[in-house]
Amino acid sequence: MSFVAREEELAILENQYKKNSSTFIAVYGRRRIGKTELVNNFFAQKECFLFSLTGAYHATQEAHLANFTDKFCMAFGKSSNEVSFKNWSQAFTTLRDSLMKLKPQKGCKLGIFIDELPWLADMKNGDFKSALSLFWNDFALKRDDIMLVVCGSATSWIIEHIIDDRGSLANRITASIHLQSFTLKETKAFLLAHGFKNISAKELAEYYMVLGGVAHYLGLINSKKSFIQNIQQLFFSQNSLLRTEYSRLFRSLFKNHHIHELIIKTLVKKWSGMSFSELKQSKKLSSSSQLHRALDELEASGFIAKHFKYGQKKKDTLYRVKDPFVFFFTKWVEKTSTVELLQNKNYFLTVYQSQKYKIWRGYAFENIAHNHILELKEALGIGAVQTSSHYWQYTPKDKSEQGAQIDLLLIRADGVANIVECKFTNTPFTIDKKYASELENKITVFNEQTNYKFTTTIVMFTLNGVKENEYAGYLLGDNILLEDIQN
Repeated sequence: MSFVAREEELAILENQYKKNSSTFIAVYGRRRIGKTELVNNFFAQKECFLFSLTGAYHATQEAHLANFTDKFCMAFGKSSNEVSFKNWSQAFTTLRDSLMKLKPQKGCKLGIFIDELPWLADMKNGDFKSALSLFWNDFALKRDDIMLVVCGSATSWIIEHIIDDRGSLANRITASIHLQSFTLKETKAFLLAHGFKNISAKELAEYYMVLGGVAHYLGLINSKKSFIQNIQQLFFSQNSLLRTEYSRLFRSLFKNHHIHELIIKTLVKKWSGMSFSELKQSKKLSSSSQLHRALDELEASGFIAKHFKYGQKKKDTLYRVKDPFVFFFTKWVEKTSTVELLQNKNYFLTVYQSQKYKIWRGYAFENIAHNHILELKEALGIGAVQTSSHYWQYTPKDKSEQGAQIDLLLIRADGVANIVECKFTNTPFTIDKKYASELENKITVFNEQTNYKFTTTIVMFTLNGVKENEYAGYLLGDNILLEDIQN
């Protein structure tokens, strides 16, 4: 299969590979995002020695050491009868001694790839991290031909214990890569490289609303089946591959995963997001320190995002779910039973045709906009203009005032405020008299309550454009098509 996108990340790895010194790179990002594929693809292009080790979830130290032994024997051409490691110090000492005997070709580095490092290192009395630190500080750092890459899905652990470590690995990282989900454009390239002859803007968006830009999930799509058939197979059939993914997702990333899951279940109830104080109202989330930590971990892992109110106070910060897979699963999959699915062979078709799904799809489409701010800016021709994204709302104090809510607001350094409205419709969207009045009200209330002195315009983000009429003519500052951000 073809490897697509990740040009920036591959460039970082290449730069580190060419340095005239040993390099230590940390790669992190949510589960299934493609970290392992990225690193393996990079090393596959090099004619260099590679020692690769992968941690296993909830494995014992004995099992980890046995795995290290196996990978060591494969890399150095040894027999398992010759090698036995009782602890990590012994394992890394032997690795060091074996590497010293190798003579890499000119321009080549000796590659060491440790995948799922947190599962190896975050063990009681495991001493993995101290052995790794000693290996790097006393050996690799003193050479110029070692390239050590560590990977982990437990994003917060990698940041705390490797990138921002205050102990023996402090300031040792020479580069870090936070691997993000594919954008729409990258998702399209991935699907075209994996069997799709072509894909419409609508179909691409619908896949993205459900699976996001997660490489592993996208790789499960059957290009010969329709969107409805694929989602039915992946989530709503007896042998669905992604039906158990959600529970594994949090369990494998966070120690107190039940707190993280509870936060997600609470947040998905309110699309616009919730403040810290609103979340804390739940009895199970009443511990401020525990809640703060879990929110930071969810944000670092890419499941949620902070949304700042324009002209905000700290208490106005909202947390909202940004991960499409999580947003879809908690709404449509989590509460379905196996019995229910066995009795309804075309379960998702019924869901897809429902009014509730169409309403949900509108929110999911707006989520695409939130996750593609850079692409929206490019489509508006303001890629080089400094901007900040916000939400904004005003609750009227009495009946004499008008309220307004803006879910996505771009404040630009060139003196323009763009109110972004998102509409996912099968035909060009029509701005009627009622909706035109709502848009005019948003502009008026925003300008009055914020005392904004510059230009405020409406930008429509749509699947099929906006129908030309008298309201669109004078209200719209710009119209961005979905195709504009995926090509």
